[in-house]
Amino acid sequence: MQPLRINLTIKTLKRSTLCTYLGIFLTALALGSVQAKVITYTFPAEFPTSDVYDVRINQQPVQAYQTKKGSFLSFGMTGPVELSVTYPSAPKEVIIRPLSAGVTATITGKTCKFKLPRPMNLSMETDGDLSHPLFIFANPKLTNIPSKSDPNVTFFEAGKIYDVGEIILQDNETLYLEGGAVVRGVIRARNARNVAIRGAGIIDASTRKHKINMLVFRECDRVLLENIFILDPFGWTIHLSGSKNIKLTNTRVLGWRQNCDGIDIEYSKNVHADGCFWQTTDDCVAVKAIYPPGVTGIPFEEMINPETLGKHKVPRIPGDVVGNILITNSVLSNAHGQTFEIGFELRVDQVSGVTFRNCDIIHGGVGFSIHNGDRATISNMLLDDIRVEQVNRLIDFTLGISIYSDDCPPPYRRSNPKRQAVPKERRPAQANNVYQWYVPAEQDLGKFEANRGLIRNITVRNMKVLTPPRHNSIFSGYNTKHNISGVRIEGLKIQGDPIRAIKDLGVYLHHVNDIQVTAEPAPQPTQDNGPHPPRR
Repeated sequence: MQPLRINLTIKTLKRSTLCTYLGIFLTALALGSVQAKVITYTFPAEFPTSDVYDVRINQQPVQAYQTKKGSFLSFGMTGPVELSVTYPSAPKEVIIRPLSAGVTATITGKTCKFKLPRPMNLSMETDGDLSHPLFIFANPKLTNIPSKSDPNVTFFEAGKIYDVGEIILQDNETLYLEGGAVVRGVIRARNARNVAIRGAGIIDASTRKHKINMLVFRECDRVLLENIFILDPFGWTIHLSGSKNIKLTNTRVLGWRQNCDGIDIEYSKNVHADGCFWQTTDDCVAVKAIYPPGVTGIPFEEMINPETLGKHKVPRIPGDVVGNILITNSVLSNAHGQTFEIGFELRVDQVSGVTFRNCDIIHGGVGFSIHNGDRATISNMLLDDIRVEQVNRLIDFTLGISIYSDDCPPPYRRSNPKRQAVPKERRPAQANNVYQWYVPAEQDLGKFEANRGLIRNITVRNMKVLTPPRHNSIFSGYNTKHNISGVRIEGLKIQGDPIRAIKDLGVYLHHVNDIQVTAEPAPQPTQDNGPHPPRR
């Protein structure tokens, strides 16, 4: 009988252990369902609501809001959530981008449902209509919220619209926008240290009629932009000018108007943007060099106006370098500009150490461009682990004289209010926008050579292009001396097909040396040597 008693005891223990584990699992599941919740924001009652999208998150109604070119959701989440979106009429197809997020919708009648496993920024497109997407800004639960009584904090509460005009940030100051707060105005900082704009609220330019750059940081050190959402800028959205040590995290831009660049990193260094989302008409991210730190005699109003930028000549700083710029884990989309650009204005000796890593381009005019219209040597640029869903042209690397160049003939120069269009015979044979370039007559090439630069050591690695671009890429130097050299294309695939030779890419080549194409990328170290974020 003893063996039987032993067997019964073992069976009893197994059953007991199973029940214990099952109880723990059910308890954890219940706690998870309680803890994973949506955090709704209280928006102003007068803020325009969407009449297209009826949204529920975890079966809780959440209001979508209307913009000129689409609708958006902005909310927080503490774990996986399910969204249910109901339309006025039944959709046939719903695509949620970027595709790499792996979020797919199930359609039943007028309603589609999908799950978000974590906070992310998405664009939901219905039946191929790009004129009215639903942008989904799902934020993490915000922490480190400053005290309203802190004398260095300006706190904007949820549910209100604030017409602030112009805010000038001073050393150690923070603007905090609660989710649902709407701030209308422009924000400036000059020679400021350790400043921040934080919170999930909105900086709104939709009511502004005058074109001007929106958030300007001139000669600043240690700037933090975190979780903010900038709506409908008119002019450059974020303008870093002669600044350093900049950190952007989960910063979102929705722009539709002229010159609404997402971020212009102008004569600045040590910049890291991570987890951001840029939807613009013009360039999403642009690296430029116009006004070096310390330049005097130029009105600030002209330095921040896209119509007068570059109007004045500035002193050259021999050997000066702009760079150490890192863009990671971000989503970019635009109508006809460049999603990621170095140029046009490059009045510095060197631009070096620019990295664009683990990002998605969902729509774009040109995916990646270097438009070197000045003297700079562009070197050590890395495009690594990029997904490109749709662009008109994949790459445009060009050296030459642009309408933005210091030495552009005055009748055609961009900053000339009476400028003329470049004559047809002086436009390039190949360019993304032929109206932006001036090509001298053959006998005059030498007259402009002293101010021309170089493009060196550019690596494209692990790039996947899902849809073939509509136009060929461009690699175009100025002449045999001022040319493009040292381009490495490794592991590029277009519609799943590996690019094994430059002829497979579809490209216009002019004054180019040393382009190497391999189907597989070379092994690389895992260490990331990007810039260090500023301490807060």
